Parts: sequence; structure tokens; C-alpha cells
Amino acid sequence: MRKIFYVDGGAGRVIAAIPALEKYVKNHPEEDIRILIGGWDNLLWGNTLLQDITYNPDTKGIFDEFIKDADVFVSPEPYRIPGYYNQKLSLAEAFDVEINGTNDHSDIGVPRLFTSKAEEKNAVNLIADVKSQQKKQKTLVIQPYGRSARVDRGDIIDDSSRGLDSRSYLQLVKKLSTKYNLILFAEKTFHLPEDSYTFKLEADLRMWMSVIAECDYIVGCDSVGQHMARAFNKPGTVLLGSTFAKNVSYPDWFNIIEKADEDKKYSPIRICGLDSHLSDRLNDRLMDYTEKEIDQIFMAIVADIEKKVK
Repeated sequence: MRKIFYVDGGAGRVIAAIPALEKYVKNHPEEDIRILIGGWDNLLWGNTLLQDITYNPDTKGIFDEFIKDADVFVSPEPYRIPGYYNQKLSLAEAFDVEINGTNDHSDIGVPRLFTSKAEEKNAVNLIADVKSQQKKQKTLVIQPYGRSARVDRGDIIDDSSRGLDSRSYLQLVKKLSTKYNLILFAEKTFHLPEDSYTFKLEADLRMWMSVIAECDYIVGCDSVGQHMARAFNKPGTVLLGSTFAKNVSYPDWFNIIEKADEDKKYSPIRICGLDSHLSDRLNDRLMDYTEKEIDQIFMAIVADIEKKVK
């Protein structure tokens, strides 16, 4: 039997799907399995179970070659699993429900990513250059913005409240730069002219994988960087606004920071468009921090680094 899995969405979703995909391939050696991943298929390079059966859907000729005659075509959507939108399941576990049809997630491990020797060397060289410029002992990668962030006349706006606002970000990196080397994980359009505190790197996701694997610590939000960090057992702090740690992060691994005494409303993305928009409005300022809150976040990050990074 030929079975096709089509995993769409952001790169973080793709990484979270890896354990369930590996589990299915191991448990069904008799099937002809193919995986389609739009845009992020190279994240699976080096994975001995998945690399050779994973394709970008824009690859020429694959429809006639194996899609057309497939027996089963599955597009897993974890956001539509009740256990997920009721904060009982993680993203990886919800993918396990969709892909493997099971509620037993005891055999779902952390996602696995693989870098090559050349990628590792490039990352080591880059971090050495950053250390020579910023002259601190420890090097942090900071990813302050989610995929839904946008630039509006110099300000960075995230309607989903997953990423930091510009003012909070600048206050935080100013403080962090007094103790650590900082590498900014963000597209060029998000490089603020006021930000003289971070090393600006333009790279593809495979390079970012390598840099995160070689750095000391990551400060992130609900985005792909934290998934990469977990895959490489890298410690970090994850700042969460509108999304829930159980769903999107790894609360048993990362230092999770959320606004105290603030209710958040689940945004039913990919289910109810208007309700999702209205939830975003209620969550609108969950990633806007006061100067006092930034001080507290800074101290919490420092304490976590001192505990986890030698």
C-alpha cells in the first residue's frame, strides 16, 4: 500500500511532526510511505528514516510518479484535535493522534534534527567571530518574533501576540548584552536600526539549526527556534503570549515565562476564522512588557543560565 502524508504550515509544525512520522515509518515497514513538506523538507535531511521518502510538493513529476496512484493521502491537522485545543496534548502528541491513530504517546520522544560536519564547522566559526566582537563568554541566540509578525513603519506588530513588541525587545537585549554575546534570529526586515546589541545573521533554517546546536542558550518565543533547541537538547527561556506551553513548547525542558495574572484565550486557528481574530484581540498585549517586567525576565534568564550552562 502506498500512503502519503502532507505536512503543511510553519517550520515549527514540521519539526513537531517528526516523532510521529518516525513512529509510523518504524511500525509500517511493509508500506510505501512518502512525505510531502512544502518549503521545509530540508529540515529532514540527515534523518535515516525520513530523508529519502520526503519531498517538496513542488518537485517536478512527483504527481504522476507516485501521488496519483496513492492508496491513502493524509493531511494531518493537529489544531483540530480536541485534546490539543483544550490544552491536553502537545503539538507532537496531536500529530501522533492524526498520523498514528493512537492515544498512547509514551513512545513519542523529542524531535531529531541532524547537521553535517560542514554545517557544524560553519556554526563554530560564526560563534567564534561573534565572541571576538562582543567579547563575552557565553553566546545566546534570541528569536523574539513569531511567523505572524510584520513591520509597520518601523514598529514590529504581531497580531497573534506570539512575539515581542519592539520596545520590549530592545529593552531586553540591551540588558542581556551586558552579560552575553547575542545573535539575532530574525529576517532582515526585522533588524531594527536601534538594535546595536546583537549580531545580525542572514541564514537559511539549516544554518540556524547549526548555530542553535553550537550556541550556549536560546531565548525564544512560540516559533521554530525553540523546537530546534529542544531537538539539540539546548537549554533556553521561552516567552509565551497568546499560546499555551502545553501545546506549543516543552515546559518540562525550557524556562517558560508568561505574564502573571493575565488570562489568555485560545485562538482556534484553522478552525474558526472570526473567533480566532476575536481571541487575538483579547490577547493583544500579552507580549507587551513594562520595564519592571523586563527586569524580572532578565533576572530569570540569568538565573536559568547560571543553573544550566557551565
